[in-house]
Amino acid sequence: MTFFRFDIDARSRTAGRLIGRIRRQLLKAITEEKLTGLTQQELARRLESERSNINRQLSGEAEITLRSLADLAWALDREITFEFRPIHAVSGQNIAPTTSTIGYQPVRIIAPKPRDD
Repeated sequence: MTFFRFDIDARSRTAGRLIGRIRRQLLKAITEEKLTGLTQQELARRLESERSNINRQLSGEAEITLRSLADLAWALDREITFEFRPIHAVSGQNIAPTTSTIGYQPVRIIAPKPRDD
């Protein structure tokens, strides 16, 4: 059986979580505004952009810069909040336990020497 093990370091994990939280919040705001009748076309008009650009950003096909995120918040009449908090790491939730071997060399298997009988 073939399997793959990916060790995601703390830096990548932190970046991935931030990007995920931002995307979830953005899509939540878009969904709430859709209930009031907002369309991507109207959002593009407010931003003086093409609907296809908005679609690519919202679908994850295009990167969202801080400036474009701020523009989207403005067009949605939303405020962005942000804070740096100290990390209180707990094992689980993709946080490796302290006994992990991540960052160490692979285990070497030392075979016993053959006996000369």
